[in-house]
Amino acid sequence: MKLLFRILGIGAYIVIIILLAAAVGSAITRQPLLMSAVRSNSMYPLFKRGDAVFIEKLAAKDVVEKGDIVIFKTESGSYASQGWIMHRVVDGDTDTGFITKGDANEMTDQQTGGSGPIKREWIVSRSITWGSIPLKLPLIGYIPLYMEKFQKNPYTLPTISVILAAIVGASGLTRDKKNKKSGFDLQLVYLFSGITVVIVIAATMLATSQHLVIQYEVTQGKKGIIMGSDIGILQVGESIEKPLVELSNKGFVPIIATITNEDTQLLFNHDRCFIRPGEQREVVVNVTAEKPGEYRTPIWVGMFFPILPIDILYRLARINYWLALFIVSIVPGLPIMLYPLIDTRLRKKTIRQIRRKLRRLLTVLNNMV
Repeated sequence: MKLLFRILGIGAYIVIIILLAAAVGSAITRQPLLMSAVRSNSMYPLFKRGDAVFIEKLAAKDVVEKGDIVIFKTESGSYASQGWIMHRVVDGDTDTGFITKGDANEMTDQQTGGSGPIKREWIVSRSITWGSIPLKLPLIGYIPLYMEKFQKNPYTLPTISVILAAIVGASGLTRDKKNKKSGFDLQLVYLFSGITVVIVIAATMLATSQHLVIQYEVTQGKKGIIMGSDIGILQVGESIEKPLVELSNKGFVPIIATITNEDTQLLFNHDRCFIRPGEQREVVVNVTAEKPGEYRTPIWVGMFFPILPIDILYRLARINYWLALFIVSIVPGLPIMLYPLIDTRLRKKTIRQIRRKLRRLLTVLNNMV
């Protein structure tokens, strides 16, 4: 029975890690990654609401065929406001567009006005199959579906994760007092709790941050326009001011925003700011044309929890946004992960367990020789 519970526990850890990895990956790519939760019963009986379907990302060269179950986001029809859709390809091709349909629906998405023919570039993923059977985890999809409730207040989830980690740690201490022969279980509880806090906090900050690009050109000649650019072509010595982004804090904790780039011709009215709950800040960029050339400048608008002083956080973001994200995320989780080494009793116990494991390993190796 103990072995069964251990196997179930390991399985639960693996599922949670996959879900966390999928959440972080989706936040980075802005697309479903690894797994996708089923939102409706339009693919019943193959998929039910709450299923988590394993998916593979499609490259531009990958061929989409009739019968594939694909994930797409349409730009027309009633589905345009519904985000990512998972339906089956029933007809069409890359040139004319694909016809899609939910298995439980009587008509195609195009017949109902849900979308026009699906362009190949709208399709980002496809369900993974074993033979002809899609791989899925029943009911697990309810977890990300439930978490979507926190999108209006994205900073609630990290707070809950910290509280859960504290509860898990407290329960681990209680169990350790009752059972002194728990081995590495307690240490793993602290490690996993800390990692969970780090991943959830990182994913939340990443999901609320933005990566923007400003395209413009500086010349000695006449002014002009560039398709897709609000700034266009500037003359040397000219200066122009444009709104960049509006920042808002919909949470209940203060947020530090940093705006960083490597182009010295760009200046912001707020390169760092402290945003209180309910506040909004408009960021304006001033472009001063100094050196002729074509520019395509990436800008990171970072949204961070106020774990570090604002000036230190800004300096880190200036070096690298990902460095700032990593440090801010690791700070809350590190004490939890290191607690078994900080606490004298747990540290001694961990060392004893490591020595015991090493002795067993050496014994096995000696017997093999």
